[in-house]
Amino acid sequence: MQRRIAIGQISHETNVFSPIQTPLQAWKDRGFALGQDVISKLKGSKSAIGAFLEVAEANGWDVIPTIATGATPSAPTDAETYAYLKEQLLAPIREGKPDAVLLAVHGAMQAEGVPDPEGDLVKSIKEIIGDKPVLLTMDLHGNITREMCENTEGVFAFDTNPHVDGYERGLEAAIALKHIFAGSIKPVVAYAHPPMMPPTINMRTAEGPMVELFTLARQWEQDPGIINVSVFGGFPFGDVPHAGLSIVTTANADKELAQRCSDAIAARAWEIRDQFLKKIATVEEGIEQCLALLDEDGVGPVILADVADNPGGGGSGDTPELLRALLAQNIPGAAAAILWDPETVAQAVALGVGKVGTFKLGGKAEPNYGAPIGVQATVRAITDGLFNPRGPVGRGMQWNMGTSVLLQVGNTRVVVSSIRIACNDADVFRSMGIDPVDASVLLIKSRGHFRASFEPLARKIIEVDAPGAANPNLDRYTYKDVTRPLWPLDR
Repeated sequence: MQRRIAIGQISHETNVFSPIQTPLQAWKDRGFALGQDVISKLKGSKSAIGAFLEVAEANGWDVIPTIATGATPSAPTDAETYAYLKEQLLAPIREGKPDAVLLAVHGAMQAEGVPDPEGDLVKSIKEIIGDKPVLLTMDLHGNITREMCENTEGVFAFDTNPHVDGYERGLEAAIALKHIFAGSIKPVVAYAHPPMMPPTINMRTAEGPMVELFTLARQWEQDPGIINVSVFGGFPFGDVPHAGLSIVTTANADKELAQRCSDAIAARAWEIRDQFLKKIATVEEGIEQCLALLDEDGVGPVILADVADNPGGGGSGDTPELLRALLAQNIPGAAAAILWDPETVAQAVALGVGKVGTFKLGGKAEPNYGAPIGVQATVRAITDGLFNPRGPVGRGMQWNMGTSVLLQVGNTRVVVSSIRIACNDADVFRSMGIDPVDASVLLIKSRGHFRASFEPLARKIIEVDAPGAANPNLDRYTYKDVTRPLWPLDR
């Protein structure tokens, strides 16, 4: 019997403290495919959808494509947009009557009036297809709910942060589905959620507490009854009752084993919770450390990471304070990316390459994060903002910064975009004519994903505590809906 599977993706990491709204256009800016376009655009890509299609073709499954979209992290999407996205997913499933659904979601999405869209989506799918399998790939920053777990036959979260294994987790989920169809596994899912919501700053999988938790997960996966153990650090800018760290185990027909695994790793996470806390430099300290390093012999640029204004975590991408401090130093060979400022881009385009103008950089999305920087700058380049990053996070997918410009402010070159994305690949600079290896200092608006591309070429990375919607100091924010007591808010 030829199997029919539906595939889809709706992915958003929601930051309720972000000043950036998430209308339908925000989804379309990051890539948007419906129906057969899902296949034509993503077949062969190193993405979860690409993996689903690869396994489906290898096994002769008919594919029902639905929707594939994701938006840059920002505030909750509006009710009308969410209803539209949901219907684009469900309508082909109703019509196509699939034998299973493979779905790529984030896990920390919120919509107006819907605090748990992923749980809502999988429950709605189950209402259509009944007890047929639904398998999920997810981001390890997901905030997991019981409803998500009760309506899926398998959860396969990223094992890496920076996230470079979306394709591999898609393969794992699709291959698990193959075994379900063969009758060789009957998966069950269990989760544990200790009362902790760690900041994301120390959630890397190459060092820190996540290393121990993932080691435990791999040890549990040696048990023949365990299919997958997913460690979710959670996303602390969600402000929902289920925010925080969770462990989700998919086991073969043994719910008690799955629960024991999740409980054991969650208990260890609680024991080592203080390891998730990390002191980072103030703006002044970061600049001081940078100057000291430049006075020493060394190879590669010093990187100032503006972690609190990471667009990949809901930051506006236009906070000015760290950039203001860097410009004041006027360091030869310095560069910064990506400042999201459509107004400045339009002004620079109107002037033209080689022209000099007076600009107000950044500080437009949220006045509380700093006023714009008044500068005189030369327009050095204008591009369409399209490029294909070669680093491990991009995996060859085309990125779009929108019309973008390179401004020269004294000795510092600033990449300014009209579409808000994080600077997660060194090819951001190369696309604007800057060789990042030759720079003295790189200011990067990103929290962690940039490391996969930039760490090999950097002399030193200095994480800086500046104003922004994704600051690792959670005491900066007023939480209303998380379940209290909750560490570290109530430590």
